[in-house]
Amino acid sequence: PDRDKDGIKNEDDACPDEAGKPDPDPKRNGCPQFISREGDSIRIFKQVHFKTGSAEILPDSFPMLQEITNLLKANATIKLMAIEGHTDNIGSDAFNQKLSEQRASTVQNYLSSCGLPPNQLSSIGYGKTQPIASNDSNAGRQQNRRVEIVIKDKETAGNLKN
Repeated sequence: PDRDKDGIKNEDDACPDEAGKPDPDPKRNGCPQFISREGDSIRIFKQVHFKTGSAEILPDSFPMLQEITNLLKANATIKLMAIEGHTDNIGSDAFNQKLSEQRASTVQNYLSSCGLPPNQLSSIGYGKTQPIASNDSNAGRQQNRRVEIVIKDKETAGNLKN
């Protein structure tokens, strides 16, 4: 059997519930490259990239968003995912709030266009209100400009890889 339908049999798949690619490392064989499921969150190893000051997704983010799509399609017990947009502190509060909402909504729309049911996704923008790093440096601001994916409703976590 191949639960995640990635072409790698469950017994050889290090991530049988997350579609991935073959890898010579048995610990990474069949695992996604850009994401992992950690509890009720989808950890994104690289950020969703947007055109500066815009909600336009840059093409280098499409493979990662496809992995998120594949994960949701392979795990029918996930009933609702929230896409959360965040910004740094550069710009006005109103601009950052609107930008974070637009970016989260754009990611939601992109995932829907990949075949995920719209009712399985929600989006919310937090602007600059939930930083994960100091906004006093370029590196900190870069970390704060992010999209997070959070599982909001699931039937059971029993068959999902944590």
